Amino acid sequence: MKKITAALVAALTFLIVPPVSAGEKVAGFPVTVTDQTGRSVTLNAPAQRIVSGYYISSSTCLALGLKDRLVAVEEKIDTRPIYKLSAPELIGSVGNVGSAKNFDLEACLAAKPDLVILPKRAKDYAATLAEMDIPTIIVNPENHKQLVEMISLIAKLTDTEPAAQKLIAHYDEVEAKVRELTSGIPDEKKPLVYMCGPSSYLVTAPREMYQASLVASAGGKNAGDILDGDSWTKVSYEQLLAMNPDVIIIPTNNMANAQPNFTATEIMADKNLAEIKAVQNEAVFNMPVGFEAWDSPVPSGILGMLWMVSTLHPEAYSLEAFAADAADFYRAFYGFEMDTSGLVNKN
Repeated sequence: MKKITAALVAALTFLIVPPVSAGEKVAGFPVTVTDQTGRSVTLNAPAQRIVSGYYISSSTCLALGLKDRLVAVEEKIDTRPIYKLSAPELIGSVGNVGSAKNFDLEACLAAKPDLVILPKRAKDYAATLAEMDIPTIIVNPENHKQLVEMISLIAKLTDTEPAAQKLIAHYDEVEAKVRELTSGIPDEKKPLVYMCGPSSYLVTAPREMYQASLVASAGGKNAGDILDGDSWTKVSYEQLLAMNPDVIIIPTNNMANAQPNFTATEIMADKNLAEIKAVQNEAVFNMPVGFEAWDSPVPSGILGMLWMVSTLHPEAYSLEAFAADAADFYRAFYGFEMDTSGLVNKN
């Protein structure tokens, strides 16, 4: 029955969004866009063979209904839950172009892409591909606005703007909901939140990171706002003690059932942190695992904002309400039923 259902879904998808034949003209094309580093890229027709070397752009392609056009993606997708949940057929069947740091140019070329999507840190590879006349865009979604820009950018090049508009409209609804939930919280009631890095709790998010905006949107104050920069920044015990956060959040990563290199229990057992309010009040929380890194600018990052509200202000928005909203999101944009049984704050 599952095989029959999958075949029907595939057939319906083909009928709804038929592939573009060679030489076929599509309204709105050729299209020229400016990527997130200011580079101009032109496509004569919607991209049909996409290489995505970045888990964030790959997740975006899945949310836009482009999984059948992905011909090569970043490494280790068999360990990323979002693939197993929404596109298991891609595991083992698409090319592996490595990581942004070690991008496999040969594997990318072998996939014969008509569009390559890379993160900013792989800009040198993008330049090489451009010299070979392979359309390549660089994305850099370091905040919510840039995330929306990236979604729109990919949608324009793939002729999936209705799907992008639906996703962005949902973001607008959630942001309005979060503003309503948090608008009445006085400044003195907004907790000071310390976002740990995924590798160490002596690493945090400075003011220009996506994680900082996540905390602020959810009715908190980011402890790392006193630091400059847009990447994870090391701090000393003395600095962390001086911050004295009310809440400590441990992010997850994108791997299946992965945990950081430390736990909430370890943080609370560290004698160097015994005087911190969050430790004294046992307000140290792990973000949920098994889906995506909701503290990062993936399309489902909006769930990170909702989870943060439920954690910082449970009286305004319960964890049960969050679980229902999260399930609705994945059902609408990734096509699977989410198991919400594990969505609990674990100290």
